[in-house]
Amino acid sequence: MEGLEDFRIKLGQKIKTLREEKNLTQGKLGDLIEKDYQAISRLERGLVNPSAYLVLQIANALQVKIEDLFSFE
Repeated sequence: MEGLEDFRIKLGQKIKTLREEKNLTQGKLGDLIEKDYQAISRLERGLVNPSAYLVLQIANALQVKIEDLFSFE
């Protein structure tokens, strides 16, 4: 079973991958969800435990289904 830290890292990597596929900077994604680029950086590095609402905001901003954020391959 994965630990919480592993989960946060995988989620952060997935968000970064999807953000880069959409050609968005951390700052631009942050603007779309009313967070600063530093918050996006911390999230992508797995340093924070995002709320369900934040994950929903990110999925909407990236124009993906929320389950796409949890598809770790």
